[in-house]
Amino acid sequence: MRPGSDAARFSTTVRRASAWIAVVFIVFVGVFIVVGRSALLDIERVEVHGLHHVTLVEIEQRLGFKQGDPLRSVDPSKARSRIEALPRVESVSISRSWSGIVTVEISEHQPVALVMSEQDKWALVASDGRVLSEGLTLPPELPRISGVHAAGVPGSYLGSDGGVLLSLLGIMPRGLADSFSSLRMDKTSGELSGTLSNSQEVIFGDTQQLPAKVVALSALLGHAKEQTWTEQPLDVSVPEWSVMKGSGD
Repeated sequence: MRPGSDAARFSTTVRRASAWIAVVFIVFVGVFIVVGRSALLDIERVEVHGLHHVTLVEIEQRLGFKQGDPLRSVDPSKARSRIEALPRVESVSISRSWSGIVTVEISEHQPVALVMSEQDKWALVASDGRVLSEGLTLPPELPRISGVHAAGVPGSYLGSDGGVLLSLLGIMPRGLADSFSSLRMDKTSGELSGTLSNSQEVIFGDTQQLPAKVVALSALLGHAKEQTWTEQPLDVSVPEWSVMKGSGD
């Protein structure tokens, strides 16, 4: 065979293969577009789970898609950002299936304390310092944090002074935290104190060794219950030498 003939046949084969590849690609793109626009890949249902205080309407307004829209219109990242802007929402998970079902899982912030927002009004605050509500005149029974900057608008965060008291609450076992009616920071000295629901005062002192102070407080409360000394102030400012004021120890 002549070299020229081999080269011509090879060139023809390459051209035919290229043509077939181009045809297959065009068909694939066409099918993708047609199917993508068909009702087969529409959103059949949007399921929202985990709502307690946030309303379904609030979620739907921020999704950016609805039932009947193309499934490809779902942008989980953008929808998640819009939903997490709601003060009560802690996290969001969005998943979709080829069956047309979009599932939205909501995790809401849980209020752990109250911080004054204006005179005689208390805002709900989460453990990370996020303000969850406007000021309430009849708030639920939660520890009231005072001696710190006022709570801002819902969705904002407390200042660092409020964060210290929230950290103290977070260190406590749930039962102990729930037993406090208030926690305070002295604006001059920066020392911490609190009041239990039975009106007993607790002195924490400075912000050092807070975990050790919580352990000492738990021990003192058990001792106080045994000795019926519940009206005496508990001083855990030096956890190694925790005492009950006026007990004579």
